[in-house]
Amino acid sequence: MSSEIFRVLGMCLVAALLSIVLKSKSLEFSVVISVFAGFLAAVILIKSISEPISQFKNLIEEYNLNNQYFKVAVKALGIGYITSFIADTCRDSGQTSLAAKAELAGKVAIFTLSLPLLLSILNIATGLIK
Repeated sequence: MSSEIFRVLGMCLVAALLSIVLKSKSLEFSVVISVFAGFLAAVILIKSISEPISQFKNLIEEYNLNNQYFKVAVKALGIGYITSFIADTCRDSGQTSLAAKAELAGKVAIFTLSLPLLLSILNIATGLIK
Protein backbone atom coordinates (compact mmCIF):
# COMPACT_ATOMS: atom_id res chain seq x y z
CA MET A 1 0.00 0.00 0.00
CA SER A 2 2.75 2.47 0.89
CA SER A 3 4.53 1.85 -2.43
CA GLU A 4 1.38 2.92 -4.27
CA ILE A 5 1.16 6.07 -2.19
CA PHE A 6 4.76 6.98 -2.98
CA ARG A 7 4.11 6.25 -6.66
CA VAL A 8 1.09 8.59 -6.57
CA LEU A 9 3.07 11.28 -4.75
CA GLY A 10 5.87 11.06 -7.31
CA MET A 11 3.42 11.18 -10.19
CA CYS A 12 1.71 14.23 -8.67
CA LEU A 13 5.04 15.99 -8.23
CA VAL A 14 6.07 15.33 -11.84
CA ALA A 15 2.64 16.40 -13.12
CA ALA A 16 2.78 19.59 -11.04
CA LEU A 17 6.22 20.45 -12.41
CA LEU A 18 5.07 19.77 -15.99
CA SER A 19 1.96 21.83 -15.40
CA ILE A 20 3.99 24.76 -14.07
CA VAL A 21 6.40 24.62 -17.03
CA LEU A 22 3.57 24.41 -19.57
CA LYS A 23 1.33 26.99 -17.91
CA SER A 24 3.11 29.92 -19.54
CA LYS A 25 2.98 28.32 -23.00
CA SER A 26 -0.38 26.55 -22.99
CA LEU A 27 -2.79 26.96 -20.10
CA GLU A 28 -5.20 24.41 -21.59
CA PHE A 29 -2.57 21.69 -21.84
CA SER A 30 -1.42 22.49 -18.31
CA VAL A 31 -4.97 21.98 -17.00
CA VAL A 32 -5.34 18.72 -18.96
CA ILE A 33 -2.15 17.37 -17.39
CA SER A 34 -3.38 18.32 -13.91
CA VAL A 35 -6.80 16.77 -14.43
CA PHE A 36 -5.39 13.58 -15.93
CA ALA A 37 -2.80 13.18 -13.17
CA GLY A 38 -5.45 13.81 -10.52
CA PHE A 39 -7.78 11.27 -12.10
CA LEU A 40 -5.02 8.68 -12.37
CA ALA A 41 -3.99 9.28 -8.75
CA ALA A 42 -7.60 8.86 -7.62
CA VAL A 43 -7.95 5.58 -9.52
CA ILE A 44 -4.74 4.20 -8.01
CA LEU A 45 -5.73 5.25 -4.50
CA ILE A 46 -9.27 3.88 -4.81
CA LYS A 47 -7.82 0.60 -6.02
CA SER A 48 -5.43 0.46 -3.07
CA ILE A 49 -8.08 1.29 -0.47
CA SER A 50 -10.63 -1.21 -1.77
CA GLU A 51 -8.95 -4.17 -0.02
CA PRO A 52 -8.90 -2.61 3.48
CA ILE A 53 -12.53 -1.49 3.05
CA SER A 54 -13.46 -5.02 2.01
CA GLN A 55 -11.71 -6.46 5.08
CA PHE A 56 -13.49 -3.99 7.34
CA LYS A 57 -16.83 -4.88 5.74
CA ASN A 58 -16.13 -8.58 6.34
CA LEU A 59 -15.43 -7.87 10.02
CA ILE A 60 -18.72 -6.01 10.35
CA GLU A 61 -20.58 -8.92 8.77
CA GLU A 62 -18.68 -11.46 10.89
CA TYR A 63 -19.75 -9.79 14.13
CA ASN A 64 -23.32 -9.20 12.87
CA LEU A 65 -23.06 -5.43 13.30
CA ASN A 66 -25.42 -3.02 11.57
CA ASN A 67 -23.60 -2.11 8.37
CA GLN A 68 -25.93 0.81 7.62
CA TYR A 69 -23.51 3.14 9.42
CA PHE A 70 -20.54 1.72 7.54
CA LYS A 71 -22.25 2.20 4.17
CA VAL A 72 -23.07 5.81 4.97
CA ALA A 73 -19.50 6.47 6.11
CA VAL A 74 -17.96 4.97 2.95
CA LYS A 75 -20.39 6.85 0.69
CA ALA A 76 -19.69 10.11 2.53
CA LEU A 77 -15.95 9.50 2.19
CA GLY A 78 -16.37 8.92 -1.54
CA ILE A 79 -18.47 12.05 -1.96
CA GLY A 80 -15.87 14.04 -0.05
CA TYR A 81 -12.99 12.79 -2.21
CA ILE A 82 -14.85 13.35 -5.48
CA THR A 83 -15.95 16.81 -4.37
CA SER A 84 -12.43 17.74 -3.35
CA PHE A 85 -11.02 16.51 -6.67
CA ILE A 86 -13.57 18.49 -8.69
CA ALA A 87 -13.21 21.64 -6.59
CA ASP A 88 -9.41 21.52 -6.83
CA THR A 89 -9.64 21.02 -10.58
CA CYS A 90 -11.93 24.05 -10.84
CA ARG A 91 -9.49 26.11 -8.77
CA ASP A 92 -6.55 24.97 -10.93
CA SER A 93 -8.34 26.26 -14.00
CA GLY A 94 -9.10 29.59 -12.30
CA GLN A 95 -12.77 28.91 -11.59
CA THR A 96 -12.91 29.62 -7.85
CA SER A 97 -16.63 30.36 -7.90
CA LEU A 98 -17.38 26.98 -9.48
CA ALA A 99 -15.07 25.33 -6.93
CA ALA A 100 -17.13 26.83 -4.11
CA LYS A 101 -20.35 25.60 -5.73
CA ALA A 102 -18.89 22.11 -6.10
CA GLU A 103 -17.94 22.10 -2.41
CA LEU A 104 -21.44 23.25 -1.48
CA ALA A 105 -22.95 20.49 -3.62
CA GLY A 106 -20.75 17.92 -1.85
CA LYS A 107 -21.80 19.19 1.58
CA VAL A 108 -25.47 19.03 0.60
CA ALA A 109 -25.00 15.50 -0.76
CA ILE A 110 -23.35 14.33 2.46
CA PHE A 111 -26.06 15.96 4.58
CA THR A 112 -28.78 14.36 2.45
CA LEU A 113 -27.03 10.99 2.68
CA SER A 114 -26.68 11.18 6.45
CA LEU A 115 -30.17 12.53 7.22
CA PRO A 116 -31.82 9.09 7.63
CA LEU A 117 -28.96 8.08 9.92
CA LEU A 118 -29.38 11.23 12.02
CA LEU A 119 -33.13 10.61 12.28
CA SER A 120 -32.45 7.05 13.43
CA ILE A 121 -30.10 8.31 16.15
CA LEU A 122 -32.67 10.92 17.19
CA ASN A 123 -35.35 8.22 17.48
CA ILE A 124 -33.05 6.10 19.64
CA ALA A 125 -32.25 9.08 21.88
CA THR A 126 -35.91 10.03 22.33
CA GLY A 127 -36.76 6.39 23.06
CA LEU A 128 -34.16 6.36 25.84
CA ILE A 129 -35.57 9.54 27.35
CA LYS A 130 -39.12 8.18 27.50
